[in-house]
Amino acid sequence: MKTHLLPEQGRFYKANMHCHSTCSDGKWTVERLKEEYMKRGYSVVAFSDHDRCISHNELSGADFLALTAYEADVSDWAVKDSRFRRCYHFNCFAKSPEADGREVTPVPEYRDMAAVNDFVARLNEAGFLVCYNHPNWSQQTLDDYGGLKGLFGCEVYNHSAMLDGIDADQEQPYDALLRRGNRLFCLAADDNHDHFPPEHPLNDSFGGFIMIKAPALSYGAIMTALERGEFYASMGPEIYSLYVEDMRLHVECSGVRSIHMTTAGRRAAVARAETGKTLTSAAFEIDPTDGYVRLQLTDREGLRANTNACFVDTLPQR
Repeated sequence: MKTHLLPEQGRFYKANMHCHSTCSDGKWTVERLKEEYMKRGYSVVAFSDHDRCISHNELSGADFLALTAYEADVSDWAVKDSRFRRCYHFNCFAKSPEADGREVTPVPEYRDMAAVNDFVARLNEAGFLVCYNHPNWSQQTLDDYGGLKGLFGCEVYNHSAMLDGIDADQEQPYDALLRRGNRLFCLAADDNHDHFPPEHPLNDSFGGFIMIKAPALSYGAIMTALERGEFYASMGPEIYSLYVEDMRLHVECSGVRSIHMTTAGRRAAVARAETGKTLTSAAFEIDPTDGYVRLQLTDREGLRANTNACFVDTLPQR
């Protein structure tokens, strides 16, 4: 029996889940953001301006969906030099589009992990999915994020951080959270502020996205797909199908150089293309003791796609 990790039915919708506009510190209006993203094949943008929950439902239509969101900042204000000030940035995605003007949840003190987790729990109770953003940009280590609970997701790629010259690869924090018993998904996002025009090499739009598989481009269908993890994260490579059959993980994709499988332990696997060729599919054995399995696909330009962790105890055993 096949277990589809991306639904067999429905279609993919390209989404930027971290976006700043002139409502906070971005340079483009929400109207221009919609125009620029739609030009490049996006159907969904989460407008996540800082500390303000604003709905932009007027932008939504048959071919575009504006998700209501905001980015919450829990900073260590005791550190005066902002270059070394650690912070938690959480994107809060409203499950309902009718969250406009909702009072944002008061933030806790930075150094109190129990209070930070209570903050996340209160956001969940208020109807938000909470994503942990750019831990490397935030100057955080395992001591800071290792105890986080209640998260919907974690960014594994942040395009703006990469263009700031900061390591934007967040896969290690994602695995650390998974290995500590959390069940959460992974996202790639722009975190765009658009201080440069679209054609400029330092423009921070259009670099990290997720592909959501859903039956329709409606707020309810997209949020349901997000809650179920029916999406993958990418900087470029495409994933067409992802399923488990007889404890083998199968993927079909655009041409890539390599496909790596990561698990909760040291057991791993990799498929690599011969010189001058590419892979468009692979299959990996799943061991019942793997805990979870996830894939990283890398193309010839070094651009990556990541699947969400699949937990082995949710799969039918042989």
